[in-house]
Amino acid sequence: MPAQSANPSTMRQRASSACDFCHGRGLRCRRDPDQPHDAPCSTCRDYGAACTLTRPVKRRGRKPATRPVVMSPVSEPSVGESSSSRPATHGKPDFTAPLIVRRLLDIYVDTMYQCYFPFLPEEDLVTRWADGLPASNTPSYVLLMSLCAVSSQSASLQAVFDASLLQGDPLPDSELYFAEAVSKIPAHVPQQQHDLDFLRSFGLLAAYSLLRGNNEELHRYLGLYHALIAQCGFHDESRWPAEITMADIDERRRLFWCVYRLEIHSACILGHVVRLPESQVSVLYPRIIPTMSPETQAWTAGWDYITDLFRLLEYAIFSLHGCKNRRTALAIFCDKPSPTTLLDGLFRLKAAKPHMLHDLTINQDDDSQSNRCKYMAVQILCTETLVNIMALLYCKAPAREVIMDVAETFLEELTNASLIFFKIAGSQIVHQLLGVGRMLHNASHYEHGQHRAEARRLIAFIGDFVQNLEDDVPSAHEAAAQLHQLAADAIA
Repeated sequence: MPAQSANPSTMRQRASSACDFCHGRGLRCRRDPDQPHDAPCSTCRDYGAACTLTRPVKRRGRKPATRPVVMSPVSEPSVGESSSSRPATHGKPDFTAPLIVRRLLDIYVDTMYQCYFPFLPEEDLVTRWADGLPASNTPSYVLLMSLCAVSSQSASLQAVFDASLLQGDPLPDSELYFAEAVSKIPAHVPQQQHDLDFLRSFGLLAAYSLLRGNNEELHRYLGLYHALIAQCGFHDESRWPAEITMADIDERRRLFWCVYRLEIHSACILGHVVRLPESQVSVLYPRIIPTMSPETQAWTAGWDYITDLFRLLEYAIFSLHGCKNRRTALAIFCDKPSPTTLLDGLFRLKAAKPHMLHDLTINQDDDSQSNRCKYMAVQILCTETLVNIMALLYCKAPAREVIMDVAETFLEELTNASLIFFKIAGSQIVHQLLGVGRMLHNASHYEHGQHRAEARRLIAFIGDFVQNLEDDVPSAHEAAAQLHQLAADAIA
């Protein structure tokens, strides 16, 4: 970078009060201290927007009642210790108290079930533990503690649709529930075709580890999940029990593809192997039935469409990062697709997108759609863009097509989404945005770097966007720093 960028007097400063355009879209309002106060900010200049300060000035700070107080862990539970035998400390309630657990289940139903982790039927979440906690030596108890860990983590970040769920008594720290769930996992997990609770628990513990940025624990529980999958043949519907109902079959299908998407997402951002490629899978999607409400049908269709995108993303990962040192005698069995195959696949997938999904919008001012359908629209936008850019890079498309036509359109649409959707998505959306930034950086070197300026501007914009999530998403600070470094490197 140029030497003068290190001079504090020339560095861009965060504005004390964001302009109307930046405030409404959750962007960082960047003003040059050497310019007059009424000069437009750098963000508005980048977007060609009017830079105004006409909204009423509100008192700074958050209302104390809206932020849940999270209890710190009192002590690490030891293996085999019963939660009922754990003494109360300093007058704080037991973290397995029924009212606390019920609140955390309500938070899971309100948010995480609707958006990312529908690992079990919604009716089960409402009724299954209504009469109290199961025995601590049962798979059901491990599952309940895993659910509470994910919910408590969401609550600590205020990542819920219904803010009233955050009001009330302090919520225990998520690590208490995580440690409790882990302590109750037996050394030898029984192989049970009818009981899915350990599979669900391992999936939730892996998801929680990803949200917390703990890659070691992520691999541990994905590994346990896939070991159990192999033991009971869960990846092949023909090996499922013959006597289960269609509702049970749909439940199993949803669980399987939930964890598959988690696996592909982590493989994309961390570069690890895909443990169960979709080519080895014989599991259908859950049914869309006429008795569902139109909103539920749209949500289910959107969930299936995103799963299709993740399956295509798996092939994009293989195409870009597949083995380059395969023996000649075996190479013919693992040929990469032709340069345009991925783009053709994405085109066909988008052309067959159900009509009801075209009506989904990420506009935060549109009250005609449910929160989960708006969130679905954000997921579709981000995943489509990630697959599109990876496919364009694989077929060595012109840099301008990658940088200007795809990435810029994506960012323009993304700024219409409400902040709450990014808080709920947490690290997963942040990881996808970081992935887009990295691919733009790679594309900036194409064609002798003639599009580096445009790439730098877009990467810096993504960095500013992610930086505004620092107070709400733990992984945003590090991701924003990496994006800003990529933007600086793009002009080198």
